[in-house]
Amino acid sequence: MKSNLEKTTVRDIARLINTSCLTADASTSLEKLAQMLCTSDRYKVYLNDLEGHLCGVIQAKQIAMELLRLSKNEEDAEEMLPAQAFMLNSRQGGELAEDAPAVFLTTKLGAVLNMMEQNNIREIAVVDEDEKLIGTLEAKHILSYYLQNKAAAL
Repeated sequence: MKSNLEKTTVRDIARLINTSCLTADASTSLEKLAQMLCTSDRYKVYLNDLEGHLCGVIQAKQIAMELLRLSKNEEDAEEMLPAQAFMLNSRQGGELAEDAPAVFLTTKLGAVLNMMEQNNIREIAVVDEDEKLIGTLEAKHILSYYLQNKAAAL
C-alpha cells in the first residue's frame, strides 16, 4: 500500500478535499477574523492577497496570544479593554499570518504526508495552478483513503 500512497495524487482523492474552509483577505481586521473563527468549527483562516492567491494562514491561538500579551501589560482590566479593542480593529490578519504550506492537485500523497510531518500540521491547503485556494486536505482523509483501499484489497 505504501507505493499506492506514493503514486496517488491529491486529484485522485479530490472528493475528500474540504472546500468549506474559512478564507479572508489578508487586510481583514483581527476582530473580523476572530468573529469568523468563533462562529465556526474551524481553528484557522486562510488569507488571500489582492489577486486572490493564498498568502498565509492565521490561527485562533495567534489572535488569543496577542490579547494575552496585551493583558500582561495592563494591571487594570478596564484600562486593558480599549487597548484590546484597538489592537483587534487596527491590526490586519496579514500582520500575524504564518506561511501556509500548500500542495497542488498533482502532488503525490506521500509528499503531502511528508510536508505535514515537516510542518507539524494535520491539515494542508490545496491550491490550483494559480495558487488560489481550492480547499484543505486533512491527514485523517488520507488515512481514510488508505484504510478503504486496504479493505477493498482483502
